[in-house]
Amino acid sequence: MKKKYLLFGLAAALAVGVTGCSKEKKCRCSVLHSEKVRIITIDGGSCEDIQLLSYHTPLDVLVVDSLLCTDHEFNIDSEI
Repeated sequence: MKKKYLLFGLAAALAVGVTGCSKEKKCRCSVLHSEKVRIITIDGGSCEDIQLLSYHTPLDVLVVDSLLCTDHEFNIDSEI
């Protein structure tokens, strides 16, 4: 009986580990010294590793934002 519980526990841990690594993450990033919030989707890694975002404006000016990111889900993300 103990073997069944142990086997079930190992299978559950493996399932959680495999699905946790392969999921896309939505990162919520705050632009430092601004009120802007960016939502960035990543395939792997950690949201906390994202520190810079560079992009071109319509006038082809390069802009670099310093970011502070988290994958924490806020209440505004849930449907009402």
